[in-house]
Amino acid sequence: MSWDYRVIENNGMFTVHEVHYNDKGDITSISEGPMGPSGETLEELKDDTKYFLQALELPVLKKEEIVFAPME
Repeated sequence: MSWDYRVIENNGMFTVHEVHYNDKGDITSISEGPMGPSGETLEELKDDTKYFLQALELPVLKKEEIVFAPME
């Protein structure tokens, strides 16, 4: 299982969510609400911000089109 941040479009609003995948790479879940960069140190915050920027380079997911797969 793996995860990353992804941009999700929902009713014309673009937000970043945590997205979880099964071993086949299919989406199994997304965070209920949008995420924001965070860290216990400034360096951790910088690193987390880099992951958010990477999400902007991936295709946008449309919330109504997401099909959830089993975790297996």
